[in-house]
Amino acid sequence: MKRTFRIGLILMALLAVAGAPSAWAVCNGVASQPVWHGSLSWISNCPDALPVTGFVYSLAQPTLNNSGTQSDLLVCEAGGVLGGIGIPCQDAAGVAGDGNVTIMYDFGIGNPGAVGCPNPAQDLNGTFPVAVQVLCNNGASTLLSVGYSQDLLMYLLEFAHPLDNSPIQAGFENGPSLTSYSAGQVCVNVPAPTVHSDCDPGTQGEGYSCIDPGARAAFTRGQLYTREAACGSSPDPRVASGWTLAAVPLDAAGDACNTIIQPATPGQCAFIGATSRVGGVETGALSGWFQVGGVNAANDKVKIDNAGYAQGKLVVAFSTTNETSIVGFNVYSGAQKLNGNLITAKGAGSNGYTFEVGRGATKGGKSVLVEAVKSDGSVEKTAPVTLK
Repeated sequence: MKRTFRIGLILMALLAVAGAPSAWAVCNGVASQPVWHGSLSWISNCPDALPVTGFVYSLAQPTLNNSGTQSDLLVCEAGGVLGGIGIPCQDAAGVAGDGNVTIMYDFGIGNPGAVGCPNPAQDLNGTFPVAVQVLCNNGASTLLSVGYSQDLLMYLLEFAHPLDNSPIQAGFENGPSLTSYSAGQVCVNVPAPTVHSDCDPGTQGEGYSCIDPGARAAFTRGQLYTREAACGSSPDPRVASGWTLAAVPLDAAGDACNTIIQPATPGQCAFIGATSRVGGVETGALSGWFQVGGVNAANDKVKIDNAGYAQGKLVVAFSTTNETSIVGFNVYSGAQKLNGNLITAKGAGSNGYTFEVGRGATKGGKSVLVEAVKSDGSVEKTAPVTLK
């Protein structure tokens, strides 16, 4: 599909959604500057049974142009419900709990929580890019960056998506992962941030909303933080909400070991998270976090209840006894992973799941097992079950 035709479709979708005048407020007295997905794209693999947190800021001046304290208002967990700017969220957001979210935000007077205006003069395509930081309920996250579209008078997040318009998946690549744990000594690694940008080859904004890739502010590692919060919860990711700078900072490779004492209060757990930097300025929220064990984490178990072939499909029924730290599942036949995306965990209590795939996907495998992926990056596997 040609980009010009696609832009026409996006414009029609945006005009159909906008309706209410509040969506097109003013930005420092100049014009509205929406930052959002149209009706055609979304972020997947982002557990959203509870409000998901998001932030928008200018890459050039993140502290002067940002979404302020409206962290729960710019992410849409369900289509059709009113977003933070008073108009219905995109249908692509699906329903709450399905792992699909979209962004809907507007810098302007109609959005009093906004701080500043990223492009007050509405300069040419690709200028004054912004970043969108989304933090999911399980500590996963994603970072997107797009330049200004003068044709659309907005920051369209579709431009950071691939040309085939496939969704961007949230993940744990921007947060800390556990490398070792012994006697309260928690060692983590934080990789360099992964950013989905319209300047990436093969994205919709390449050569359009991205004019000068070299002008983009660099994303680098930030700092390491700890806090206490309710076990199994999704703590407020804003640094100012109660996170404490870790005693031992990250080294040049992103490694650090800190002594973390579990809270004595029943039901409270320790959490560790990391920020990123945009052009040398630290983000005001974490780019990812995980719960450090907890009194119930040792009970997080998964088992296969039944597995076999039926009507040309492999059907695997499995269940959990606890999901304090489990974020999702993978199903294997031998060394072959059968699922594409991570099967999202429900995140609390004991739950049952059913996975189906065509018989040919097993490639003749004789057994199947389920792998539970935990928020600290570790996994727990069931015993293999022989297929008949």
